[in-house]
Amino acid sequence: MKLKNCLIAVICAALFASCGENSSNKDNDKDTVVTVAPPPDNTPTNVTVVVPEPTQTAFKTRYPAAASITWKRYEPVDRFDWTWAGWPVMDTADYWVTYTDDGVEYWTWYDENNNWIGTSSEITNHSSLPAAVSKAVTSNFPGYTITSVSRENDKDRTAYEIKLEKGADKAKLLVDENGRVIKKTSKVDGEKTKEKNK
Repeated sequence: MKLKNCLIAVICAALFASCGENSSNKDNDKDTVVTVAPPPDNTPTNVTVVVPEPTQTAFKTRYPAAASITWKRYEPVDRFDWTWAGWPVMDTADYWVTYTDDGVEYWTWYDENNNWIGTSSEITNHSSLPAAVSKAVTSNFPGYTITSVSRENDKDRTAYEIKLEKGADKAKLLVDENGRVIKKTSKVDGEKTKEKNK
């Protein structure tokens, strides 16, 4: 018990010491992420993220109807394949925000300079895909069933990341809103193929 109390005291002292170093410059506090080390018993802790006002303003201007907003520092998430989408590399100095708009959940990323990188959302109604996108799917992978679709917007395009299955065979497409296939991969009869169009 004494060891646990001692450890908590050391963590608190380190936290207060680090806060004291930043407290003299109030302008830099807006960019600070405060994290608290988990206690020895691995109980989860909260992470506080202070998002710069220009980033918040850029978000509110672009997405005025957003609700249930949660900001975090950038971290890789399984639901979005950064290299597949071709978006710029991000790090923990950047931000991502989750929110809902008209009942749909969105993920949006901003860099440390308040620039919007892109937005992703899941499309559960696969029949609502644009006709050109649906045609690209059926012409590239006839007989396959769509298992998931993510709509991805960045400054250059709107694209759809589509995962498909046909028995044990799997495929993935990245198709722009006009039906142009940007990338596709498949694993058919154990053989992997990849294509990228420029």
